[in-house]
Amino acid sequence: MTATRTESLAAIRTERAAVLDFLGTLTDAEWARPSAAAGWTVQDVVTHMTGVIRAAITPAALQLVFSRAVERTNDRVVAESRTRTPQQTLRDFENWSARGITGLRLFTAPGVSRIPLRIGELGWYPLHIFPALYIFDWHTHLRHDLAPALDRPAPATDDTRMRAIVTWLMTLLEHSHRDQLSWLTAPIALTFTGPGASTWTIEPGSKLRVVPTTAAAPAAHIHTAATDFPAWSTTRRAWKDCDITIEGDTALATRFLDSINLV
Repeated sequence: MTATRTESLAAIRTERAAVLDFLGTLTDAEWARPSAAAGWTVQDVVTHMTGVIRAAITPAALQLVFSRAVERTNDRVVAESRTRTPQQTLRDFENWSARGITGLRLFTAPGVSRIPLRIGELGWYPLHIFPALYIFDWHTHLRHDLAPALDRPAPATDDTRMRAIVTWLMTLLEHSHRDQLSWLTAPIALTFTGPGASTWTIEPGSKLRVVPTTAAAPAAHIHTAATDFPAWSTTRRAWKDCDITIEGDTALATRFLDSINLV
């Protein structure tokens, strides 16, 4: 089951509150600590989180639209803001995230939501998917790059946020991995358990399709917790270190899992 427009807009407000609650307790020393994102401090990660939502509603979006390397663009935005204090960085996130959420309501309005927007080399995406993209970005950075680096417990999540995250990542997989999965000759089913539970099918062909249904007879069926998916699909953790089970063609499923690296 995919996340709806209403659910995603509610979920991003919930996630914003979780981020602000977490950041509001940090000391200056913690802001300066290295995060789990290579080369970035905790403050750098928050600067990035602010930058991506700011780009949704300002001309800064052009940097991502025309970028040929989204990761390098992100690094440049972070480097340009390193003279700001932790308090300024927190205030920037608070202000721009609120404005961004207001802007995202327009992205999902009838008549507008299906308009495609390019994200650098990652391809074109309908505007209605962007709330899910930002939920993924904040949720993943907070739970996998900040909390572990600070030895703090990760905030709780819920079914609505995880469904939005799965929806974004599976859309990203379809649009960005057509070359990486050009070798695929048989359908693979991917079932997520726990919060965000759903089943998707990766269908091979001249144009890769990823659909929220179960194939009649997938060559392989992969089972994983939805909460683990952001970590292993972005290679923050090796998929072999996660609780993943495979039914059917193990070699096919293994090659598929080895091919996944979602930015």
